[in-house]
Amino acid sequence: MESENNEILIYNNGNYEKEQVPAEKWLRLIYGESVGSTPFKSLLKRKVLSRIYGAYCRTRHSAKQIPGFIEKYNIDMSGCSGSYNNYAEFFARKRSDVSFPAEPAVLGSPCEGVVSAYIDIDPKQTVAAKGSYFSLSELFADEEMAIAYQGGAMLKIRLAPPNYHRAHFFDDGVVSDSKFINGDLFSVSPIALERMARLYCLNKRAVVSFSSQNFGDVVFVEVGATFVGSIVHSFEIGKPVKRGQEVGYFLPGGSLIMFFFKKGAFAPNDELLNQTAAGYETKVGLGDILGRAL
Repeated sequence: MESENNEILIYNNGNYEKEQVPAEKWLRLIYGESVGSTPFKSLLKRKVLSRIYGAYCRTRHSAKQIPGFIEKYNIDMSGCSGSYNNYAEFFARKRSDVSFPAEPAVLGSPCEGVVSAYIDIDPKQTVAAKGSYFSLSELFADEEMAIAYQGGAMLKIRLAPPNYHRAHFFDDGVVSDSKFINGDLFSVSPIALERMARLYCLNKRAVVSFSSQNFGDVVFVEVGATFVGSIVHSFEIGKPVKRGQEVGYFLPGGSLIMFFFKKGAFAPNDELLNQTAAGYETKVGLGDILGRAL
């Protein structure tokens, strides 16, 4: 939620704090008017800027910005090697201290970021943000799949550039299907979402069907964004996975993952639901408890 002075506020352990948004001035310039009103939007849509930025992030010269980035955003490097040849390697860094709740029915956050939680979702009008909506059939590119999640629950986790950009499985299970849908690379920040409720359905994304042991059939959608060149998967379709095992990672930029649960399978924490209803995203770390199986 934005405050009166346009600060983006997030909920964190009982307090509301200002989110540090990289390139915030540029985002407000680009998304300050209707879509297509600036030359920058056209470049973003054609992915030109993302390709240029991605190429730069793979150069050795880009490594020089890593120490300053860590200091500015107070990034916790626990469990990380700390040695990277370029910014792209740092962005997709691995952690050796991944930990998830031991109780099978408890769902730990699959990634680090800020989360919103919704229940009783309507596939035709799924909430993107307070007062704006998108269609699940358009997001999934599958009408039948969308109908199956009528009345279910959704977790939406937004990853900003300073976050750890690898996702992990929250339960044992099997990936039954995965498909990539080509699209644009608009920002997934609240600044952009205010103007473009359907950006999730416009952006490049991966739709993954996961048969989990404790939460039933789950669909998760990894959405690329500005300066995200690739979504890389680490699993094999049809091969069993374990809780905490890596799903995959994004390459440089902000990004977002949405998780969809069928009706009666999962209940998000009341605190998450209350903060979402009030218009606030909640800061979470990898493995933090988000809810439990029903």
